[in-house]
Amino acid sequence: MNKIKNILIVFLLSIIQLKAQDARYAHSYANPLRINPAIMGASNNAKFMLNYRSQWASIDKGFKTASFSAIYPIFLVDNKGKVDVGLAIMNDKAGAFSTTDVSLAFDFSKEIAPNNNLCFSLIGGFVQKKIDLGNQTFDAQYINGTFNSSNSTNELVIDSKINYADIGFGFMWFYNPNRSSSKLNAYAGFAGYHLNQPNQTLIESNGKLPARFAYQGGLKFFGDNKIDISPNVRVNYQKGNTEIASGLYVDYNFQSNMKLVVGAWYRMHDAIAFLVGYEHKNLMVGYSYDMVNSGLERVVSSVNAHEITLCYKFLRKSKNTAAFGSEGENVKVSDLSSTPFSNF
Repeated sequence: MNKIKNILIVFLLSIIQLKAQDARYAHSYANPLRINPAIMGASNNAKFMLNYRSQWASIDKGFKTASFSAIYPIFLVDNKGKVDVGLAIMNDKAGAFSTTDVSLAFDFSKEIAPNNNLCFSLIGGFVQKKIDLGNQTFDAQYINGTFNSSNSTNELVIDSKINYADIGFGFMWFYNPNRSSSKLNAYAGFAGYHLNQPNQTLIESNGKLPARFAYQGGLKFFGDNKIDISPNVRVNYQKGNTEIASGLYVDYNFQSNMKLVVGAWYRMHDAIAFLVGYEHKNLMVGYSYDMVNSGLERVVSSVNAHEITLCYKFLRKSKNTAAFGSEGENVKVSDLSSTPFSNF
């Protein structure tokens, strides 16, 4: 089988296994704009996040995904809420295929009742998909067992790259009283991506990228003995395919600004991810390991995944007694350590 067919197999496997055509992360909340851009409204922190994921290394070098995300909150005067600006840059490689996505998001957050907040976000970006044809060989280029690169490939004409715009939205509700006055935080949200259904094919055809709809929900229980527990669930739906993932994080708080996080996610018919993270003051680091349980591991070795995240954050404070706290407090929108979004 020629190399281009091997590459296409990798591409098709990725769609089958992930039940969609978007990159997936074990550290989903370290890539908030990819799961729901309205998550930005749940914190007063400015955040800068680096994430790297490597999986299926034995299949034509596997998948390698690197991303950078930045979030910056801007407080509005006269109790009018908060605006967040977010930037997400991602590069995803699968064999000879690569995708680069640069997206910008804006979120508006407002407290509608004591400790109840609504967030609405719009996201738009520029995407480039490419295939490296320079190092590929084809069956037709071998004549009598001898390879000649000048021989015709007899293959379909394939463009080396395609560019397109991509748009989406996010909506979220969250309940977040301060942990000193409540034992519970909660959130629920949904988001839509690829609403314009851009054409992403590399051949002369109409290959629309199906819209993806994502749903999220979770709780955070504050314990009395330094231990907090956060169950979460995520559902992704894309062109008849549904991906369901459920997870649980356990935080051990050494101090108010230092904690250890352990957890696990189960993605139905796909993998189980085990996570560990550490937070100290403004810095967080996380690592996860995915164990594939889809059946693919029975025919191909080394199909598990490794992922690492590094995050730097600092608190932005309101200059007035608006819905999002005053200069001396941060009560209405908690910092990253006391919301359901705190974990990797």
